[in-house]
Amino acid sequence: AIFIGLSAKQVSGFGLWRARMQTGLSVASNVEEKPTTVYEPEEYEEYSNSLSPKQERADVLSEGIEYNGKSPLWKKAVRCPAYLARKVLPKTKPGALVLLRCGQSEFNANQTFTGWKDPDLTEEGVRECEHAARLLLAEGYEPDIVYTSRLTRAIKSTWTLLEGLDALYTPVFKTYRLNQRCYGSLEGLSKKTAAQEFGLDVVNAWRNSLKARPFPVKETDPNYHGHDRRYSDIPSERIPKTESLLDCQERARPLWEYKIRQDIARGKTVLVVAHRDTLRGLAKVIDGIDDEDIRDVAIPNGVPFVYRFDYDMTPRKPAEGSLSQLHTSATYLEKPGLLQEALKKEKARRSSVAGVDEAHVSRRAATLEESLYRLRLEQSLVTEVGGDERDVSFIDGEGDVIKVSHSAPPIITEAEERWSDDPSEFEEYDFFSVDEKNNDVPINMVPLSESTEGKSSTQNDAVVVLIRHGRTPHNNLGLFTGWEDPPLAEDGVEDAKNAGRLLKMHGFEFDVVYTSWLTRAIQTAFYVIDELDSVWLPMVKSWRLNERHYGALTGKSKKMVANEYGEDQLKKWRRGYTIKPPPVSSYSPNYPGNDFRRAKHFNDLPLSIRETINRSIEQRSLSRHRKFPKSESLKDCMDRSIPFCTEKIQEEAVKKGKRVLITSHENAIRGILMHLCDIPEEAMNQLHLPNGLPLVYSVKGKCISLLDDGSGRDPMEVHDFGPAAKYLFKPCEITDDFYSEMDAKAAAT
Repeated sequence: AIFIGLSAKQVSGFGLWRARMQTGLSVASNVEEKPTTVYEPEEYEEYSNSLSPKQERADVLSEGIEYNGKSPLWKKAVRCPAYLARKVLPKTKPGALVLLRCGQSEFNANQTFTGWKDPDLTEEGVRECEHAARLLLAEGYEPDIVYTSRLTRAIKSTWTLLEGLDALYTPVFKTYRLNQRCYGSLEGLSKKTAAQEFGLDVVNAWRNSLKARPFPVKETDPNYHGHDRRYSDIPSERIPKTESLLDCQERARPLWEYKIRQDIARGKTVLVVAHRDTLRGLAKVIDGIDDEDIRDVAIPNGVPFVYRFDYDMTPRKPAEGSLSQLHTSATYLEKPGLLQEALKKEKARRSSVAGVDEAHVSRRAATLEESLYRLRLEQSLVTEVGGDERDVSFIDGEGDVIKVSHSAPPIITEAEERWSDDPSEFEEYDFFSVDEKNNDVPINMVPLSESTEGKSSTQNDAVVVLIRHGRTPHNNLGLFTGWEDPPLAEDGVEDAKNAGRLLKMHGFEFDVVYTSWLTRAIQTAFYVIDELDSVWLPMVKSWRLNERHYGALTGKSKKMVANEYGEDQLKKWRRGYTIKPPPVSSYSPNYPGNDFRRAKHFNDLPLSIRETINRSIEQRSLSRHRKFPKSESLKDCMDRSIPFCTEKIQEEAVKKGKRVLITSHENAIRGILMHLCDIPEEAMNQLHLPNGLPLVYSVKGKCISLLDDGSGRDPMEVHDFGPAAKYLFKPCEITDDFYSEMDAKAAAT
């Protein structure tokens, strides 16, 4: 079985190597031979992934379905007429398929067999993906869905690409079927060492022959990937111990047939970010490339490879003058190798000229943000000058003396100062008296373990950890953000990373992540799970976890709103639980329906008849438009986040004993906490949630706890939870299970 696909010369070379091994001779005189296990053919042949077409389809469609949800029967019945109509009506124009090999990994850089091993991207690999995003932008490709593997280098390539496209909200499906070919016992071994130990002909046959397989690993081997919890949902018989090129391509083929092909036929632009051999496998089945010709197909790192299709899903031939690959119908968006040459020249330039470094790329910011930021800098410089600000006189350029007098600031007590109003928070504290605010609130604290190196054992119990996103430029400048989509500020990135480090210190692991469609929440989720070495986790994105929509007040500060609408009206909006701010216009850039890239992903909102008629008249063709919110009260926000928690998060994950991470926004998390902790409605706008702080909800104890960071500081002195903190931090319930666990631990000791 080992010799399948090898030539007689290669088999002869392998026999020579084995004879040398048996006689104790070295293949290379300067390399010490390592003991090698010889596998019997019968044992080796146990590995098989052969499934019937029906089994393949069921396997592909079932992967990840537990977090995507199953449609109820009544919804399927409603969709049936539409499904039949699509069979009769003219077909939708197929979308495009963009194949992208992930950026260079650390193992690529040092010529190591990677396979299912999980190295990170190099700096050059990140640059390749950033460049690929620019190429897609320049050509106008906007992916509707992304497929990638469960390996870090592919997931981080996807992340870098979507961040460059400003499209982090795009659904991403992570599947083992797009993992790189499994190289068995070769994984982690340098290619040079492998050639010295096994012979160059044999190693080349393993790499390039269609059916040759390297030596497999045993299930008892620590390197066997069945021990990795990221594959815990996959039957053990489908986790390879080694693979030929054909095995790898056959693993990817059903994903094309039962998912990717269907998405393209529905008019979606599909982006696949994967690895060398799985992408070759997709190209093989799309273009019908035979077993001999597929050896000539090579896909370089970081260059988008685009397929276009006719209505019958036949790939179109490349246009004259376009860059293509031998035996394929796809086109490159750039000549392969150009970026690598440019990076080499840039590196040489930086090394030859002292003090030359990479240009700093600033994060995008709106004009208003930039203006307010510059104003704050100027005011801070004025403050540094010092002096009495209440009585100031100065002479202007005309020689006139201008005197300025400030009224005395109001006296603020220590209790009132503690519950100071957050300038970026819309809601206002008015429900509690100062005496109530002064009460000490006992909190539940999860202590750090005293085990070795200060690390806690893995948390295996069902748990829900809620984290408000890190700080954004809007937060720092006191602007109402709502559904506006600024990225995290630099300190917001640190908020998220610190949350991940704290969770790692306490031994937290998660099974699924839920977040909103807004960039700041998605970035927070990614930085947290990156610190936990778990970027492969399924990430469910939903608009129902978005922040409250502030309507026409979006992007404005409290001072701006007070000047425009008056202080009294502002107080009504801030203090009311059911009062909505003024709505945005249907033609405002802050109206969600005008964000066309996101709007096409809203499938669970009713149609708006009025907007559909207006936009159809405007566009002179039928244009279905959904009923997007134009403004929301605090209650409206709760009415979408609480059902999402009860119907999706609890049903799909919590009740199945899953460990859940939720990264979202203050008002969406308030709604979830309102449900979990029985917080009264009138107290909801009195609860403040600090950015980037993990709130741990114990499913058994039905209580919220904080994590000890080891600093010895009182969290209530460090963080401001608002006057309603007493509703948040309630004593944990002690159940019968608690006593049973304590008895079991006592018996074990």
